[in-house]
Amino acid sequence: MIAIVRRSTAVVTFIALLTLPFSAPQRQHVERFVDLIVMAPRRKTLAEMAKLELEGVDASNLADFFRISPWDPDDIRLELIDFILHDLKKRIQDGTLPIFLSLDDSLAAKDKATHKLQSVDWHFDHNRHQTVKGGNHVVLRIHWGDFHYPLVWRLYLRESTVRRLNKRRNNPNKLHYRSKLQLARQMLEQIQSRLPVGTPVYVLFDSWYTAAKLVKWIRQQGWHVIAGLKSNRNVSGKKLAEWHNELKGRSYTKVALELADGRKRTYWVRSIEGRIHGVPGNVRVLLSQTGPGARAPKHFLCTDLDLSAQAILSRYQLRWRQEVDYWYVKLQLGLGDFRLQSYEAIAKWYAVVYLVLVYLYWQTYEDRAKRGRTTSLSEVMTRIRQDHQRDVLRAACEEVANGATVDQVVERYLGKCTAQAA
Repeated sequence: MIAIVRRSTAVVTFIALLTLPFSAPQRQHVERFVDLIVMAPRRKTLAEMAKLELEGVDASNLADFFRISPWDPDDIRLELIDFILHDLKKRIQDGTLPIFLSLDDSLAAKDKATHKLQSVDWHFDHNRHQTVKGGNHVVLRIHWGDFHYPLVWRLYLRESTVRRLNKRRNNPNKLHYRSKLQLARQMLEQIQSRLPVGTPVYVLFDSWYTAAKLVKWIRQQGWHVIAGLKSNRNVSGKKLAEWHNELKGRSYTKVALELADGRKRTYWVRSIEGRIHGVPGNVRVLLSQTGPGARAPKHFLCTDLDLSAQAILSRYQLRWRQEVDYWYVKLQLGLGDFRLQSYEAIAKWYAVVYLVLVYLYWQTYEDRAKRGRTTSLSEVMTRIRQDHQRDVLRAACEEVANGATVDQVVERYLGKCTAQAA
């Protein structure tokens, strides 16, 4: 069924704002994919997307944009970073507001039988507590004032996967293993010089990224860390489990946080101040639990000693937006629907999908500026789809008005009917 008869004006405008180092045909492909990914049904395969345009291209042509077209994911990534920071600087009225950079990683599940897609392997899913086959990537988001964007991302390959793939690659094309911590630091280094000078910066992540080397590097940039902390970590020579026992009988600080569904939940918090090996200066560690007497509190580290427990947990809660992004890129934008085989082609697919997500966020902020109300990504996607539906209906009506028969137009837009009459 035809869903697109012409390119969206908003898409063309958005791509024009990016100074992509692309040729005209490559730029047209990027514009095409933004519309196709939004308009395609649940499964975003290239074969299905190729059927959506009235005057489109073959599925193999779409695949070649990822497989053999001479461009690199950084061609999109770096331009998006510059675009996002420029866009946020225009929208933020108070330049003293802190910037929050949130680190996280996620799995895009694939079928267990998948074996030719180079970025797909077995990974342990900490949410499901089991090993899952899929593609893994690390993402850095930015929150500034009332605005937020996915800022930069990197595909993650296990070390054994890199070794296996390199057996069939010559030297110039060999892959280099990077741990998730190394990828995280690379992304932070990539944006470091692009952030506005003098603006407070906080880096947020869960306990899997709270390594002393990463925290130390972040502090050397003059930034602060708010992060989860595992219970086996030592603070001033004592494990956090020992601190929990030692603090029994001391008063709690009650912290009320608003949950994603609008309800409020109160946490009972105690705090300690001390040193962690390898991290410069004192840090504050919160022991947070859902009520008095809980056996296993959650632990949070903060390098800014001036922040209250309420401020620390409220800021750490900004990480929740990343989960919303994962829902959109996986279920609405088809991040894991690729059937491309090479690592390089898959990295390009990720770059295009995240470009679409940035486009949707940009549209929500443009709508807010014009209409004075906040819109969600779902509302934006619905409006885009409705606009294309109107274009399709208008084009079909115009063809009938110009002399085509109704049956000809129906067949052109919906395809031949294969059902047999009774």
